[in-house]
Amino acid sequence: MKKAVRRFLQGCSLTAAMFVFQACYGTEFDWGEPLRLTFQVVDESNNTIDGVNLQSRWEHRNSDGELTSCGKWTLLDVSEDNGVLHAYIYERELPYTRFQFADEQGRFEHLDTTFTSISETDTVNIMLKVKRIADE
Repeated sequence: MKKAVRRFLQGCSLTAAMFVFQACYGTEFDWGEPLRLTFQVVDESNNTIDGVNLQSRWEHRNSDGELTSCGKWTLLDVSEDNGVLHAYIYERELPYTRFQFADEQGRFEHLDTTFTSISETDTVNIMLKVKRIADE
């Protein structure tokens, strides 16, 4: 009988400990499924560009638009012959994410941009401008 009471109290103690842990730390937040964003990088003549790095970082700005904090740049994808890039990001992070499109060979100007909303079914065309050498 003593063993049964002891096991019952141990079970209650373990259950109470799990309840307190759950109450303090909660369950993991469900972000849902990430969006699969598709970009196609082209030049001014609408030719696809290969070797373009797509990077992203999280940024937070105050009500005046001043940058208050940001993360590190993370490489998401590199374009191939068709100029297509993919990024996986959660919809709620989209307005706080800055995307950078940078040519590996330095032929084109870098483009930094943010999006407030993008449809997962659309392909967004990103046009990079050719770097101009200034006349001296």
